[in-house]
Amino acid sequence: MFAMANLLPVQVHFLGVSSAEVPIYVPVFSAFMLGFFGGVLALTFSRRKHKQEISWLKAEHERLQREVDNLRNIPLQDDV
Repeated sequence: MFAMANLLPVQVHFLGVSSAEVPIYVPVFSAFMLGFFGGVLALTFSRRKHKQEISWLKAEHERLQREVDNLRNIPLQDDV
């Protein structure tokens, strides 16, 4: 409905480059899609970083858990 309601032709000027006259919904839709795909790309890299950190933390947790188990299994010595 937005496209049907906004058929007025506009010319976009950006960094010294001009476009042909296109309906106003074309640059609006293009900007939306560019932002959407930029966000998806940013989230992909962020997710990869967090997955690596989670993997490292799980390995650290396992190492510390083994250390605690070893300390619990050390026999107590009486000084009597």
